[in-house]
Amino acid sequence: MYFTTALPYVNAEPHIGHLYEMVVCDTMARYWRLREPTFFLTGTDEHGDKIVRAAEAAGLTPREFVDRISATFRSTWDVCGISYDHLVRTTSAKHIAVVREMLQRVYDNGDIYFASYGGLYCTGCERYYTEREAVGGNCPDHQRPLERIEEENYFFRMSKYQEPWLRHLEEHPETIVPDGYRREVMALLRDPSLGDLCISRPKSRLEWGIELPFDERFVTYVWFDALFGYVSGLKAEGEDVFERFWPQVRHIVGKDIIKPHGVF
Repeated sequence: MYFTTALPYVNAEPHIGHLYEMVVCDTMARYWRLREPTFFLTGTDEHGDKIVRAAEAAGLTPREFVDRISATFRSTWDVCGISYDHLVRTTSAKHIAVVREMLQRVYDNGDIYFASYGGLYCTGCERYYTEREAVGGNCPDHQRPLERIEEENYFFRMSKYQEPWLRHLEEHPETIVPDGYRREVMALLRDPSLGDLCISRPKSRLEWGIELPFDERFVTYVWFDALFGYVSGLKAEGEDVFERFWPQVRHIVGKDIIKPHGVF
């Protein structure tokens, strides 16, 4: 069994919600260890706009800031006796190498293309929203005005996989539980406006990220980066560990990030 938590975003220190998720995952991992080999991964998500702004507010460089906050998360879980097997940091050299390898593979497969784009952007969510998703011009989560940004970026052909993923969830209802959240993901997948996913940010706007292997003018969108932490954390323990545990993965996540985790 392979259990993962969400990778907390280190723009702020840990809070009780983070601990709740850790205790749930820790309880499951401890139970399954009594029965069969089990691997429990957690980590910290450390790139993006919000990190830069939080670091500036603290009078630190982004690297100094993420080093401090990630260490706070680690020490908190250690004090609480959380039995994780690996804590992945998305600024680690091994993680960066995995992300760049995956980007190149997806690009070589023809699933990444370059295009101009204009949309409503929320720095708090680090993602674009459609006009329909916006609430009176505001982010539906943060209730703050969305910023209209127009720029050239790279896109992942997410729409190519929309129908196959929807079909899989229809045929395998056990994939996402509780079932209400499976239905929520399916509703997102049925939306024809879901479109493709912008997976880069120009360095002229953001430098704190993983550089694209095929265009040094851009860094990777934080969600494309962080989700591969579940791969890189296992690979850091050895390819044999990855091959053994990856097919058995169970992602434990909160409802507020169901679109990135369930769709992206």
